[in-house]
Amino acid sequence: MAYKSQHKATLTDSHAPVEKVGSNSTHLEVKRLRSKYAVLLAAAIVFLAASARGQETNGPQGPEVATGSGAASDTNAANNPVNPQLTIDLQNYVMPSPGGYPGSVGDQGLFRVSVPMDLFGLHQFVRTILPINTPVSTPGGPTAGVGDLTVYDLVLSKVHGITIGVGPLIAAPTARSEAYGSGKWQAGAAGIVIKPLNWGLLGVLINYQHSFSGNSSSPVGQVTTAQPIAHYNFHHGFYLRSTGVWTFNSFTHVQYIPLGFGAGKVWNRLNGDIVNFYIEPQYSVYHTGVASPKWQIFAGATFKFPLGKR
Repeated sequence: MAYKSQHKATLTDSHAPVEKVGSNSTHLEVKRLRSKYAVLLAAAIVFLAASARGQETNGPQGPEVATGSGAASDTNAANNPVNPQLTIDLQNYVMPSPGGYPGSVGDQGLFRVSVPMDLFGLHQFVRTILPINTPVSTPGGPTAGVGDLTVYDLVLSKVHGITIGVGPLIAAPTARSEAYGSGKWQAGAAGIVIKPLNWGLLGVLINYQHSFSGNSSSPVGQVTTAQPIAHYNFHHGFYLRSTGVWTFNSFTHVQYIPLGFGAGKVWNRLNGDIVNFYIEPQYSVYHTGVASPKWQIFAGATFKFPLGKR
């Protein structure tokens, strides 16, 4: 989707993983198992997306989403995180000189797949997020690794033109090590409120997750994120955006409140596919904790596809 979900995966861990004496082989086996889990979960994501893409329907599933009128409607559809289309997001955060690491650069890539579906008589929107983290806190310098995989399911309804969604969230400890994720299974909830308008979008996306099982040496904690969403549309698919994710992470004792100001461009293809490119610098008006970003650059591409026959 065009947004940092709801949940921005753990950026860094302020402590490098601790190797216990005699535990090297066990630790390597755990890393291999986590890699297998990540592969299996990624395969499940692809299967789910392919199944949704091949459904024999005459239009998108889920509740009808009011998106405004005319060109504004097309741009709103491209940026609405719960517009009923199969959505693939490729996004990235670059974080220069995070707290405690002057001169270093942290990085987080996000791969998201979002699928609308009707199950048990309910309009739902399932989103899966796989981060690729490059924390500055790893020994020997930043290296990339898979983070914790997160899945949440929003049950959607519409009240007076406002789309409201809420549902369960679960995060699997697929991270390469505790420097890249929590090392714990986590559960919680996600929610969204969003209002398409003739001139753009207004909304908020909130996630909460708390650890409940996993590596006994990893800290117990929770992550709460709140993402205000604001878009202002212009002609020809151009728009302004602000989508900074406010993050409160007790695993790493990191908190920050970024305010973003960026721009993007939407292309609507004749077959109904949507392509959306955007970039958004974000400055943290409040930040505390090791490796918390003072400022960051968020950029990405979102691709949306209608479900059903082409």
